[in-house]
Amino acid sequence: MNAEKDSITKKQLAFFTIQTAIGEGALTVPFSVHSEAAMDGWISMLLAGIATHLVIILIWMICRKYPKMTMIEFLPQMAGKFAGHLISVLYIIYFIGIASLILMNYCRIINAWIFPTTPKWVIMSLMMATSYYLAKERLKIIVRFETLVSLLLIIIIILIIFPFSKGNPLYIFPIGQSGIGPMLRGMREAVITLAGYELLLMVYPQVKGKDGDILKTMLISYTFVTLFYVLIILSCFMFFSPEELSIIPEPVLYMLKAFSFRIVERSDLLFLSLWVVIVMTSIVNYVFLASTGITQILKTGNSSKVTLLVIAACLLIALLPHNFLFISKLNKWFSYFALVMIYLLPIPLLLLTILRGRRKASE
Repeated sequence: MNAEKDSITKKQLAFFTIQTAIGEGALTVPFSVHSEAAMDGWISMLLAGIATHLVIILIWMICRKYPKMTMIEFLPQMAGKFAGHLISVLYIIYFIGIASLILMNYCRIINAWIFPTTPKWVIMSLMMATSYYLAKERLKIIVRFETLVSLLLIIIIILIIFPFSKGNPLYIFPIGQSGIGPMLRGMREAVITLAGYELLLMVYPQVKGKDGDILKTMLISYTFVTLFYVLIILSCFMFFSPEELSIIPEPVLYMLKAFSFRIVERSDLLFLSLWVVIVMTSIVNYVFLASTGITQILKTGNSSKVTLLVIAACLLIALLPHNFLFISKLNKWFSYFALVMIYLLPIPLLLLTILRGRRKASE
């Protein structure tokens, strides 16, 4: 990889990270955390944000030991050729899997809220065709586009803040009413929503700046992401009663549906129209990470064909026969796999990095 030719700035890294982390999960995360932690779900999100910041530091400590190499390149040196390639393949499977799930979940929502009679394969195909057009490009071009579309987040935040004026803050009191156990279970639901920081393992060599500045950028980016999700959760928790939240799978959309403006009658449809771009960038980023990993493992120079194969794989997985219960089970199974890949696996990798450094020092 020619990191110098395709390098990005720290600000671009911030927008790339935000667009990866903020995806379709924002529409359902209030319901997910409420199902486990009741009205203390926003505390679970804060705890998940703290845990995520700690793991970002672990990943940064690994990457700074190999500043000119991606995960695909340094894992065989760190863990051995076989184990290194095996872990790399697992990460690629994770990237493809999460892109497929994002596509599956969002198209289910689009199908239910906007196009109930349109076949799902049409919506999915259009989404992935658009994603391919961007994902096949170089990282610098992708982050330039995502820096531009990040302005949409301002409109989305305004739409989310507006329901606070009609909400009841007493719903979230007393704070801590659910107890430590439920809050930790809610934290498990929240950490999956915060996935995205693992991109650092693949793009670290392409970021211009000092190691400390890169870490600071990632931590600031994820502080914004965490607060964004907390804002969404609090907005829904104050607008709906605890009884209502337990039966509403997409509370954000139901909340926005209750509001209309002089020039916008259905604010929920406006939200979904803007949100489709945010979801697409998240899919693009994971497709880009997967195709980059495959390209580096196979040592092939034609990344556009690899990207097309990744797009096709994601589309085929998302088109598997399924219903709401199947998607719920698939999300649950994949969440455990994601917990291992992005929260637990970095710990032994860091230990291997430290041991390898000590071995080199002793030699």
